[in-house]
Formats: sequence, structure tokens, C-alpha cells
Amino acid sequence: MIDIDTVVSDTRSLIAIDSTNPGRLEADCADWIERRLHGLGLDVIRHPVAPGRDNLQVTVRGRDRGAPRFVLVSHMDTVPIGEGWTRPPLGGEIEDGLLYGRGACDMKAGLALTLGLVEALVTTGTVPPVDVVAFYTVDEEAPGMRGAHQLVASGLLRPDDQILAPEPSGMRLRIAQMGLRWLTLRVHGRMAHAGRAHLGTNAAHVLAHIVTELETVFDALPFDDAILGRPRFTTGVVTGGVSTNVVPASAEAELDLRIVPPLVPEDAARIVENVAARVVRRYEDASYAIELLGARRPPVRASDDAIVVRALRASYERETGLPPGIGGADGHEAYTDSAMIAALTGSTSATVLGPGATDQAHTADEYVPLADLELGARLLWDMARTWPSAVEPARAGEPS
Repeated sequence: MIDIDTVVSDTRSLIAIDSTNPGRLEADCADWIERRLHGLGLDVIRHPVAPGRDNLQVTVRGRDRGAPRFVLVSHMDTVPIGEGWTRPPLGGEIEDGLLYGRGACDMKAGLALTLGLVEALVTTGTVPPVDVVAFYTVDEEAPGMRGAHQLVASGLLRPDDQILAPEPSGMRLRIAQMGLRWLTLRVHGRMAHAGRAHLGTNAAHVLAHIVTELETVFDALPFDDAILGRPRFTTGVVTGGVSTNVVPASAEAELDLRIVPPLVPEDAARIVENVAARVVRRYEDASYAIELLGARRPPVRASDDAIVVRALRASYERETGLPPGIGGADGHEAYTDSAMIAALTGSTSATVLGPGATDQAHTADEYVPLADLELGARLLWDMARTWPSAVEPARAGEPS
């Protein structure tokens, strides 16, 4: 069995390591993980992604070396700490069954569970049915997601790999994930004295009108996926102007566009293009430019027949007596390394289930319930020991 006390201790140790992105990044966290795994007598392979930033890989060999592997992907970086905390963000405090800290749920608790699984397999001498491979990636919280790209570009993943990211999902099966397009919208106008504002073209006002119309357009889109819900639009960053009494000649916004099938990222960018062009035509001396930000992220969905999905469902039912929840408030809006891998490779065998909820991720006083860690430990241990064969059919009554 996975030792839950060790998982909790590892989670707290990982929270204490600042791996914010942007910020300190992942080097200290990677060194800690490498030492932890070396302490188990395991070889850890480093895969360089950028100077001082390496993905890590460790493998526990299984009985059937030719079978599809059970691949666990966890990212080491967190978002910046930010403001509004009432607890030490790197303190790993525990109160009323909740473990607090930046990265507690996204995703150092899930990462610690993979370490616990590897340790349990090694220390008990358990040989799993197939190879169990754990990757620890960099840059998941950034627009480019370079860690996931490196795994794919370097050929470290096989076409038949069965991939699980233990990201926060409220311990629900995140079988589908929303698509995402980030972009920067820049608006240019004409500077003037605020007392003679009619002589200028206010880029901030033009930008505001574009954003307002985009909200209306996204609200009216006729797409409502059974699992993912509706498309979503967020203006994340707005900048512009030089002084209170100057009509700004430029303003820009970074936009977050979440999409569902049949939309693809190009559709999201096209919507922004059409709205911006329509609004700018109303203003003299106004213009705009759009810059795509980060990686292309289409919607993805794992197959009901994927081995990893069947294994998750079977283990969840054995451990809880119930099927895992799907849909609802389980983080289908988030885009993870497993989604990026699926987008880059076309894999339908990449999914998410892990401790904590997306509602707590990226917030002040981020936390993970200890009960999620306990259930996660039981699920991973059961999956690793009872992994279905590639040819084993789904049980009667299971989705196919």
C-alpha cells in the first residue's frame, strides 16, 4: 500500500519549495524529487527543456515490457503566490483535514501521490503488470507548456501509452478537457490632452468596447457540450495609457478564450479578429493587432475504451462502491499536460483524475483535502496492481 503519512509529508515538503512560474521555477523542486527517488535506489533521467529546467523520468519495470505503459505526468511548477493569503503560502499548514499552500492541489499533492506509488512498488517488491513511468515536467503553468512539448518532441512517449495526470479534479474523472486560445489584442489610437479629448482617439475606450462586444458574442455562441458546457471568455490582463490627463494612444489586453467542440483555437482567434475589426471601423485613426500567445490548445477527449479510463473506473468502483463522477465542477475548463500531449499526438488515452478541486487552484489559501490524498493513494495502488490487459474487453454495462 501507498503510505499516506509519507504522501502528506512529501506534499508539505514540496509546498515548501518555491517553484513559481514565473518566479523561482522548477530547479529546486526537480533536485528534491531526484534525491527522493535516488533514495529508493532508482535511476532518474533528466531531459533538458531550457537552461536550468529539466523534465524528470523514472520507471518501475513491469511483467509485460511490450504492453502499453501506465504513464503518470505531474508538473513541478506553480502559479505565482499572489496576495490575499491568511496562511503562510509555503508553510504546508494542516487544519480541519485540509492541507494549505501554493501548489497544494495544483499539483504537488498529485505529484506526491506518484512518488508514493513508486515507493510502494519498490519497497514491497511488487512487480506491476506493465511498466509504470512517472514524468515530472516543467512549464505547465506557462503559455508554451514546454515540458509537455519536450516529452512529445523527444519521442519519450509511445503511441500506446496510457497517460494519467493526477491534477486537481475533485477526484472526478476528467475525461474531456476544454480547448484554449490565449492571445494579446493591441489597440492603437491618437494621443491628446484629456481636456481636449475630442482631438484624440482613446485606445483604452476602443479596447473596452471590443471586450464588451466579445462578451456578448461568446454568450451567444450556440455550443453547449454535454461534458464541457459552454465556451467562456476572460480578459486576464489590461494595460495602457501614460497619465490620467492624457488620452491613451495605445492599450492592450491578454484574452483567455475557452472553447468546446466543434470550435478549434483558430475559430476563437477569428471571433476576436471579426469583433475587433467591426469595432475599430467606428473610430477615426484607430487600428488593432492580434498576437497569438502560447501553444495551440484544441479540445480533447479520452476514449471510454482507453485502458487508463477502464482501469480508473474499475479501481474507483472497487475502492468506493460507486462509479467516478464525470462532468460538473471537476476542472474540465483547465488545460493540463495530458491535454497538451493528446493535442500534439492525437492520443485518446490521456486523462485526468486527482486530489483537490480546480476551484481552489490558483487562489489565495489554496488547499487540498487530506481525504482526497487518501482516496488517491488507494486508487493508484489498485490501478498499478490490477492493470487490465490491452485486449481485455470492457465489462458488460461499461461504456464502449
